[in-house]
Amino acid sequence: MANNTTKLIETLRGGLSGFSNIEVVNRNPITGAREGHQGVLSVVFRAYDQASQRDVALKFFDPDFGGLRLPYRMQLFEREARLLERFQGKRGLLQLSLPLSEMDISATEGGQSVTLTCVYFAMEWLDGDIEEYFARQDAYDALVKLALFRRIVLGVFRMHRERIVHRDIKYDNMRDIETSDRERFVVPIDLGTAIDLDSEPDGQPSDYSLPVGARAFAPLEAWVGLADLRSLGTSGDVYALGCLLHDLFNLDYYMVRLLEDPGFRNCWGACQARVSQLHLDKMSGKDVLREYHHVLRLTKHQVVLPTIYSDDTTVPNTGREQLNRLLQRLTDVDYAERECNVNRILHTLDSATRSLNHAIMEKHTRRVRRQRRQLRAQKMQAKQARLELYLAEQDPGGMQC
Repeated sequence: MANNTTKLIETLRGGLSGFSNIEVVNRNPITGAREGHQGVLSVVFRAYDQASQRDVALKFFDPDFGGLRLPYRMQLFEREARLLERFQGKRGLLQLSLPLSEMDISATEGGQSVTLTCVYFAMEWLDGDIEEYFARQDAYDALVKLALFRRIVLGVFRMHRERIVHRDIKYDNMRDIETSDRERFVVPIDLGTAIDLDSEPDGQPSDYSLPVGARAFAPLEAWVGLADLRSLGTSGDVYALGCLLHDLFNLDYYMVRLLEDPGFRNCWGACQARVSQLHLDKMSGKDVLREYHHVLRLTKHQVVLPTIYSDDTTVPNTGREQLNRLLQRLTDVDYAERECNVNRILHTLDSATRSLNHAIMEKHTRRVRRQRRQLRAQKMQAKQARLELYLAEQDPGGMQC
């Protein structure tokens, strides 16, 4: 049982100055056990902020999280709040409601009652989960899904313009919102693994032996131990965008299909072996990256990337090849070859959307013309029937000229 977490939950039931209607959302309210996929290091509550008169998310560092890596994990938590300060007043980006703060609770440590200081901050609460588009993709029109993906792309690149890389792009870290003036945005949330591109790494190599975010959306370089390199951050987010594009139209994860390719597995093995040796040799990050890219260039020709269409695809026939080319550019196994220009990405999406719209209009036009022809034929048949009836009435004996 998470003793200190349950104590925190109990304490907040009694209220917190400036907030009301507080309820935990990512932990079991009785046991404190983690529920869902969010908040590995944190306990998240939904609350009503009396000052702003709107709901907010209260995010507390997990008081039961300990161990040798506690200082490092606390740095990550505090970094998230500082990064959110960069978004203040920026439209379409997650807004901080309360900076880093502290509160004391009566807790237990080593069987002794102690006063524990809990660190937390508050940010705006956003509804608009997009998971349904991926779970029930056949229920949504292709144009609707392409419009959603366009908003996702814009949301990620808004962060990049602020020199911040998310590193955990996935559909449950996105919220699709509509503003009071009816403008739509997809807002990236949960910046627990996000980094400032201008900062120095704040972890040890052992912290980056695996991807820092969701593994199903992690590129090759993150798997082989290069997730700490700031220079690769933007292209890593772009790779995850490609995975999302694929998964909007296919039931299998992109990563599952990629792992079916023996060429990719060979490339991965060769790159990982080389990087692991370089880490053991205490090589600098610049030298490791240079050697990694050398091995990658020698082996990437073996890789056959998944296409956007599969046996269970819902991608439309019209625009399919445009979307497939975009997918290939976003998920190129070579980080240096990925399409990181937002304008070119949007141009391809808009081109595919126009093609699909045109095909839909053409289909509608053909259907209308067909209906008109059928109606004219019915009118002609009715006219002929009336004529024959008239002639029969004029010549009841059937002696027509």
